[in-house]
Amino acid sequence: MALRIQPHISYIDKSFKASHTRSYIMAMQINLHGLAFTIYHPDRNKFVVLQQYRFDEKKKPTDYPLVFDLILNDNPWFAYPYMDFYCLFQNNFNTLIPLPLFNKEHKNLYLGFNHPFQENHRIVFDELKNTGSANVYYLPNPVAEKVKEFWPNATILHYSTALIESLTVHFKNRMDDQMLFMDVHEENFDLVYFKGNRLFYANNFLFRTKEDFAYFLLSVMEQLSLNPEDVRLLLLGDIDKNDEKYPLIYQYIRHVDFIPENKGFHYSYLMDDVRRHRFFTLFNVLQCEL
Repeated sequence: MALRIQPHISYIDKSFKASHTRSYIMAMQINLHGLAFTIYHPDRNKFVVLQQYRFDEKKKPTDYPLVFDLILNDNPWFAYPYMDFYCLFQNNFNTLIPLPLFNKEHKNLYLGFNHPFQENHRIVFDELKNTGSANVYYLPNPVAEKVKEFWPNATILHYSTALIESLTVHFKNRMDDQMLFMDVHEENFDLVYFKGNRLFYANNFLFRTKEDFAYFLLSVMEQLSLNPEDVRLLLLGDIDKNDEKYPLIYQYIRHVDFIPENKGFHYSYLMDDVRRHRFFTLFNVLQCEL
Protein backbone atom coordinates (compact mmCIF):
# COMPACT_ATOMS: atom_id res chain seq x y z
CA MET A 1 0.00 0.00 0.00
CA ALA A 2 1.27 3.51 -0.83
CA LEU A 3 2.52 5.65 2.03
CA ARG A 4 -0.01 8.37 1.24
CA ILE A 5 -3.74 8.21 0.75
CA GLN A 6 -5.69 11.02 -0.89
CA PRO A 7 -9.42 11.62 -0.50
CA HIS A 8 -11.63 11.27 -3.55
CA ILE A 9 -13.67 14.19 -2.23
CA SER A 10 -12.96 16.51 0.69
CA TYR A 11 -15.13 19.31 2.06
CA ILE A 12 -14.04 21.04 5.25
CA ASP A 13 -16.08 24.05 6.30
CA LYS A 14 -14.14 27.07 7.51
CA SER A 15 -16.08 26.88 10.80
CA PHE A 16 -14.57 23.47 11.62
CA LYS A 17 -12.09 23.71 14.50
CA ALA A 18 -9.88 20.73 15.26
CA SER A 19 -9.60 21.90 18.86
CA HIS A 20 -13.39 21.51 19.32
CA THR A 21 -13.87 17.89 18.23
CA ARG A 22 -15.34 16.96 21.62
CA SER A 23 -18.30 19.14 20.59
CA TYR A 24 -18.76 17.33 17.25
CA ILE A 25 -20.23 13.99 16.17
CA MET A 26 -18.38 11.86 13.63
CA ALA A 27 -19.95 9.12 11.52
CA MET A 28 -17.98 6.78 9.25
CA GLN A 29 -19.04 4.27 6.63
CA ILE A 30 -16.58 1.48 5.74
CA ASN A 31 -16.48 -1.21 3.11
CA LEU A 32 -13.64 -2.97 1.34
CA HIS A 33 -13.78 -0.52 -1.59
CA GLY A 34 -13.38 2.65 0.47
CA LEU A 35 -14.67 4.75 3.33
CA ALA A 36 -16.45 8.04 3.90
CA PHE A 37 -17.03 10.10 7.01
CA THR A 38 -18.92 13.16 8.12
CA ILE A 39 -18.45 15.52 11.05
CA TYR A 40 -21.55 17.17 12.47
CA HIS A 41 -21.76 20.26 14.68
CA PRO A 42 -24.84 19.74 16.93
CA ASP A 43 -24.96 23.31 18.24
CA ARG A 44 -25.31 24.61 14.69
CA ASN A 45 -27.22 21.57 13.37
CA LYS A 46 -24.73 21.49 10.52
CA PHE A 47 -22.46 19.03 8.75
CA VAL A 48 -19.06 20.72 8.58
CA VAL A 49 -16.86 17.95 7.09
CA LEU A 50 -17.39 15.31 4.42
CA GLN A 51 -14.54 13.16 3.11
CA GLN A 52 -14.57 10.07 0.95
CA TYR A 53 -11.73 7.70 0.06
CA ARG A 54 -11.95 5.21 -2.78
CA PHE A 55 -9.47 2.37 -3.30
CA ASP A 56 -8.15 1.30 -6.70
CA GLU A 57 -8.11 -2.29 -5.47
CA LYS A 58 -10.44 -4.03 -3.07
CA LYS A 59 -8.89 -4.15 0.40
CA LYS A 60 -8.90 -6.85 3.04
CA PRO A 61 -10.08 -6.15 6.60
CA THR A 62 -6.45 -6.51 7.73
CA ASP A 63 -5.56 -3.49 5.56
CA TYR A 64 -7.78 -1.11 7.50
CA PRO A 65 -5.48 -0.34 10.45
CA LEU A 66 -2.92 1.00 7.97
CA VAL A 67 -5.61 2.91 6.05
CA PHE A 68 -6.63 4.68 9.26
CA ASP A 69 -3.01 5.48 10.08
CA LEU A 70 -2.44 6.97 6.62
CA ILE A 71 -5.50 9.21 6.93
CA LEU A 72 -4.27 10.24 10.37
CA ASN A 73 -0.88 11.23 8.93
CA ASP A 74 -2.53 13.95 6.82
CA ASN A 75 -5.35 14.84 9.25
CA PRO A 76 -4.30 14.65 12.91
CA TRP A 77 -7.85 15.59 13.97
CA PHE A 78 -9.13 12.39 12.32
CA ALA A 79 -8.52 10.40 15.53
CA TYR A 80 -9.24 13.14 18.05
CA PRO A 81 -11.93 12.43 20.69
CA TYR A 82 -15.47 13.23 19.49
CA MET A 83 -18.68 13.69 21.45
CA ASP A 84 -20.07 10.61 19.68
CA PHE A 85 -18.65 8.35 17.01
CA TYR A 86 -20.57 5.97 14.74
CA CYS A 87 -18.88 3.36 12.57
CA LEU A 88 -21.05 1.67 9.93
CA PHE A 89 -19.37 -1.48 8.64
CA GLN A 90 -20.69 -2.76 5.34
CA ASN A 91 -20.61 -6.41 4.27
CA ASN A 92 -23.14 -9.04 3.21
CA PHE A 93 -22.53 -11.39 6.17
CA ASN A 94 -25.61 -10.47 8.18
CA THR A 95 -29.00 -11.90 9.08
CA LEU A 96 -32.13 -10.16 10.42
CA ILE A 97 -34.08 -11.94 13.15
CA PRO A 98 -37.42 -10.78 14.67
CA LEU A 99 -36.76 -9.85 18.31
CA PRO A 100 -39.41 -12.25 19.72
CA LEU A 101 -37.46 -15.12 18.11
CA PHE A 102 -33.98 -13.82 18.92
CA ASN A 103 -31.73 -15.31 21.59
CA LYS A 104 -28.31 -13.69 21.78
CA GLU A 105 -26.83 -16.94 23.10
CA HIS A 106 -27.56 -18.51 19.70
CA LYS A 107 -26.30 -15.69 17.50
CA ASN A 108 -23.66 -17.92 15.91
CA LEU A 109 -26.36 -20.38 14.83
CA TYR A 110 -28.36 -17.68 13.04
CA LEU A 111 -25.36 -16.72 10.93
CA GLY A 112 -24.43 -20.34 10.32
CA PHE A 113 -27.71 -20.93 8.49
CA ASN A 114 -26.91 -18.35 5.83
CA HIS A 115 -23.19 -17.58 5.80
CA PRO A 116 -19.90 -19.47 5.90
CA PHE A 117 -17.63 -19.12 8.92
CA GLN A 118 -15.35 -16.07 8.73
CA GLU A 119 -11.92 -16.32 10.31
CA ASN A 120 -10.63 -13.41 12.39
CA HIS A 121 -14.15 -12.05 12.77
CA ARG A 122 -16.39 -11.67 15.80
CA ILE A 123 -20.15 -12.29 15.80
CA VAL A 124 -22.11 -9.30 17.07
CA PHE A 125 -25.64 -7.96 16.76
CA ASP A 126 -27.52 -4.66 16.64
CA GLU A 127 -31.02 -4.12 17.96
CA LEU A 128 -33.27 -2.22 15.56
CA LYS A 129 -35.68 -0.51 17.90
CA ASN A 130 -38.04 0.84 15.25
CA THR A 131 -38.44 -2.44 13.42
CA GLY A 132 -38.39 -4.90 16.31
CA SER A 133 -35.54 -7.00 14.96
CA ALA A 134 -31.94 -7.94 15.62
CA ASN A 135 -29.23 -7.74 12.96
CA VAL A 136 -26.58 -10.44 13.53
CA TYR A 137 -23.33 -10.12 11.57
CA TYR A 138 -19.64 -10.86 11.24
CA LEU A 139 -17.42 -7.92 12.18
CA PRO A 140 -13.70 -8.12 11.27
CA ASN A 141 -11.50 -8.04 14.37
CA PRO A 142 -8.86 -5.74 12.80
CA VAL A 143 -11.52 -3.12 12.01
CA ALA A 144 -13.23 -3.34 15.41
CA GLU A 145 -9.94 -3.16 17.32
CA LYS A 146 -8.59 -0.19 15.34
CA VAL A 147 -11.85 1.75 15.64
CA LYS A 148 -11.89 1.23 19.41
CA GLU A 149 -8.21 2.20 19.64
CA PHE A 150 -8.87 5.55 17.94
CA TRP A 151 -12.37 6.17 19.32
CA PRO A 152 -13.02 4.27 22.59
CA ASN A 153 -16.60 5.61 22.72
CA ALA A 154 -17.41 4.34 19.20
CA THR A 155 -20.79 2.80 18.43
CA ILE A 156 -20.14 0.15 15.78
CA LEU A 157 -23.11 -0.92 13.64
CA HIS A 158 -23.76 -2.97 10.57
CA TYR A 159 -24.44 -0.64 7.65
CA SER A 160 -27.84 -2.22 6.97
CA THR A 161 -28.89 -1.48 10.56
CA ALA A 162 -28.32 2.23 9.99
CA LEU A 163 -29.93 2.07 6.54
CA ILE A 164 -33.16 0.46 7.74
CA GLU A 165 -33.46 2.62 10.85
CA SER A 166 -32.70 5.80 8.85
CA LEU A 167 -35.46 4.98 6.36
CA THR A 168 -37.89 4.22 9.17
CA VAL A 169 -37.24 7.55 10.89
CA HIS A 170 -36.96 9.68 7.74
CA PHE A 171 -40.24 8.38 6.27
CA LYS A 172 -42.16 8.04 9.52
CA ASN A 173 -45.91 8.31 8.79
CA ARG A 174 -45.08 8.93 5.11
CA MET A 175 -44.39 5.36 4.02
CA ASP A 176 -46.72 3.71 1.53
CA ASP A 177 -46.88 0.18 0.17
CA GLN A 178 -45.70 1.23 -3.30
CA MET A 179 -42.29 2.51 -2.13
CA LEU A 180 -39.23 0.32 -2.68
CA PHE A 181 -35.76 1.46 -1.59
CA MET A 182 -32.60 0.47 -3.44
CA ASP A 183 -29.19 1.33 -1.98
CA VAL A 184 -26.47 0.74 -4.58
CA HIS A 185 -22.83 -0.08 -3.81
CA GLU A 186 -19.81 -1.04 -5.92
CA GLU A 187 -20.64 -4.73 -6.33
CA ASN A 188 -23.88 -5.21 -4.44
CA PHE A 189 -27.11 -3.47 -3.52
CA ASP A 190 -29.63 -3.51 -0.69
CA LEU A 191 -33.38 -3.67 -1.26
CA VAL A 192 -35.67 -2.58 1.57
CA TYR A 193 -39.47 -2.69 1.52
CA PHE A 194 -42.02 -1.62 4.13
CA LYS A 195 -45.62 -2.79 4.14
CA GLY A 196 -48.19 -1.24 6.43
CA ASN A 197 -45.43 0.99 7.84
CA ARG A 198 -43.55 -2.09 9.04
CA LEU A 199 -40.36 -3.62 7.69
CA PHE A 200 -41.45 -6.41 5.35
CA TYR A 201 -38.36 -7.23 3.31
CA ALA A 202 -34.62 -6.47 3.40
CA ASN A 203 -31.90 -8.26 1.47
CA ASN A 204 -28.52 -7.72 -0.17
CA PHE A 205 -27.57 -8.91 -3.66
CA LEU A 206 -24.15 -9.35 -5.27
CA PHE A 207 -23.98 -8.56 -8.98
CA ARG A 208 -21.34 -8.66 -11.71
CA THR A 209 -23.17 -7.13 -14.68
CA LYS A 210 -25.94 -4.61 -15.15
CA GLU A 211 -28.11 -7.49 -16.39
CA ASP A 212 -27.61 -9.28 -13.05
CA PHE A 213 -28.55 -6.03 -11.37
CA ALA A 214 -31.84 -5.74 -13.28
CA TYR A 215 -32.67 -9.44 -12.89
CA PHE A 216 -32.43 -9.41 -9.09
CA LEU A 217 -34.43 -6.20 -8.82
CA LEU A 218 -37.26 -7.45 -11.03
CA SER A 219 -37.29 -10.86 -9.35
CA VAL A 220 -37.76 -9.28 -5.93
CA MET A 221 -40.51 -7.02 -7.24
CA GLU A 222 -42.31 -10.09 -8.62
CA GLN A 223 -41.86 -11.86 -5.28
CA LEU A 224 -43.33 -8.85 -3.46
CA SER A 225 -46.18 -8.50 -6.01
CA LEU A 226 -45.07 -4.98 -6.91
CA ASN A 227 -46.20 -3.76 -10.32
CA PRO A 228 -43.43 -1.95 -12.30
CA GLU A 229 -46.12 0.48 -13.51
CA ASP A 230 -47.12 1.46 -9.97
CA VAL A 231 -44.10 1.01 -7.70
CA ARG A 232 -42.02 4.06 -6.77
CA LEU A 233 -38.35 3.08 -6.67
CA LEU A 234 -36.23 5.38 -4.53
CA LEU A 235 -32.50 5.19 -5.24
CA LEU A 236 -29.67 5.99 -2.89
CA GLY A 237 -25.99 5.19 -2.67
CA ASP A 238 -23.47 4.92 -5.48
CA ILE A 239 -25.69 5.64 -8.49
CA ASP A 240 -26.81 8.62 -10.54
CA LYS A 241 -28.33 9.29 -13.96
CA ASN A 242 -24.96 8.86 -15.69
CA ASP A 243 -24.55 5.33 -14.36
CA GLU A 244 -25.02 2.57 -16.94
CA LYS A 245 -27.49 0.85 -14.63
CA TYR A 246 -29.84 3.83 -14.41
CA PRO A 247 -31.38 3.66 -17.93
CA LEU A 248 -31.81 -0.09 -17.49
CA ILE A 249 -33.83 0.51 -14.33
CA TYR A 250 -35.87 3.22 -16.07
CA GLN A 251 -36.54 0.86 -18.96
CA TYR A 252 -38.54 -1.43 -16.70
CA ILE A 253 -39.87 0.82 -13.93
CA ARG A 254 -41.99 3.87 -14.59
CA HIS A 255 -41.45 5.83 -11.36
CA VAL A 256 -37.77 6.16 -10.40
CA ASP A 257 -36.50 8.92 -8.11
CA PHE A 258 -33.49 9.66 -5.94
CA ILE A 259 -34.22 9.67 -2.25
CA PRO A 260 -34.78 13.22 -0.96
CA GLU A 261 -32.33 14.77 1.47
CA ASN A 262 -33.17 15.37 5.10
CA LYS A 263 -34.20 19.04 5.30
CA GLY A 264 -33.91 18.88 9.09
CA PHE A 265 -30.13 19.20 8.83
CA HIS A 266 -27.96 22.02 7.53
CA TYR A 267 -24.94 21.38 5.34
CA SER A 268 -21.83 23.42 4.68
CA TYR A 269 -22.15 25.51 1.53
CA LEU A 270 -19.13 23.57 0.23
CA MET A 271 -21.44 20.56 -0.06
CA ASP A 272 -24.00 22.30 -2.27
CA ASP A 273 -22.93 20.21 -5.26
CA VAL A 274 -22.83 16.94 -3.35
CA ARG A 275 -25.51 14.47 -4.43
CA ARG A 276 -26.94 13.88 -0.98
CA HIS A 277 -28.56 10.57 -1.93
CA ARG A 278 -25.05 9.10 -2.21
CA PHE A 279 -24.47 9.60 1.52
CA PHE A 280 -28.04 9.29 2.77
CA THR A 281 -27.34 6.68 5.45
CA LEU A 282 -24.16 8.39 6.63
CA PHE A 283 -25.97 11.71 7.06
CA ASN A 284 -29.06 10.22 8.67
CA VAL A 285 -27.62 7.75 11.16
CA LEU A 286 -27.44 10.64 13.63
CA GLN A 287 -31.22 10.73 14.04
CA CYS A 288 -31.58 7.00 14.72
CA GLU A 289 -32.17 5.49 18.16
CA LEU A 290 -29.20 3.13 18.14
